[in-house]
Amino acid sequence: MEPTKPAGKPAKPKGPKTRNVPQGDKAFSEAYDLAVAEWGLRPQLTLEWTTQPKALALGTLLRESLRTSSAADDAITPQTRRLAELDLLIDGSKKDGKLKYVKKALALQYDEESDGRPYYGEFGIEKIGSTYTLPHDRAERAEALLKLVKALGNPKHGLADGKYGKAYWKKISDEYNELQPKAAQATGARATEVGGKNQYRDAAEAIFVALLLLIQANYPKTYQAERRKFGVLKESF
Repeated sequence: MEPTKPAGKPAKPKGPKTRNVPQGDKAFSEAYDLAVAEWGLRPQLTLEWTTQPKALALGTLLRESLRTSSAADDAITPQTRRLAELDLLIDGSKKDGKLKYVKKALALQYDEESDGRPYYGEFGIEKIGSTYTLPHDRAERAEALLKLVKALGNPKHGLADGKYGKAYWKKISDEYNELQPKAAQATGARATEVGGKNQYRDAAEAIFVALLLLIQANYPKTYQAERRKFGVLKESF
C-alpha cells in the first residue's frame, strides 16, 4: 500500500487580467462609467466597502479632474514654451545664445583682471559645471536677469550701450520675470490636479477590478459576456 501523498496546495483563483483595465485615463473613465451604470441595474451584486451611488459620484469626480487637468495643460504650455525660447536666447547654441556677448564685453573691458570673471557675480553669472552662465533654476534665473540689467546700467562698467547692452537685456528680463511666476503657479496647479486625478483614478480602478472579480464569481460560465455589459468591450486595451 502506497503512502498517502500530501494534497497539494489549492490553486489560487485567477483574478482579472490587467489588460481588461484601460490604460488611458479617458478610456478608463468611459469604461468605469459603463461598469457603474450596469452595476446600478444589478442590486444583488454588492461590495462590502463601497456602494453603487458612491462609485457613481467617484466617476463624476474623475471626469471633472480629467477636464481640469487638461485645462491646466493648456494654460501652462504657452508660458513654458516661451520661457524655453528665452532660455535658448540667453545661453543656447553658439548661434542663438546672447549671454556670450556680455562675457566678451567684460573680457574686453577687464582683460587684465581675468577677463572680467571677478565681476560675473555682479552680473548674475555663475559657474555651472564647466560653463559660466545664469542659474538654470528659472526662479533664480529671473533674479539673475535683474542683476544683469542693473550691472549693465552701472556707469563704472561702461556696458550700458550697444546692441547687447542694458536695453536689450531689460526687454528679456521684463518678459522673463513676468512669465516665470505665472508658469510656476501653473506648474503647481498642474501638480495638484494630477495628484487629484491620480487619487480618483486609483480609487475608481479598485472598484472596477473588484466588479470584474464579482462578475466572474457570480457568472462563472458567462462572465466574459457579462463583463462586456460592464464596459469591458474588448479583451485588451
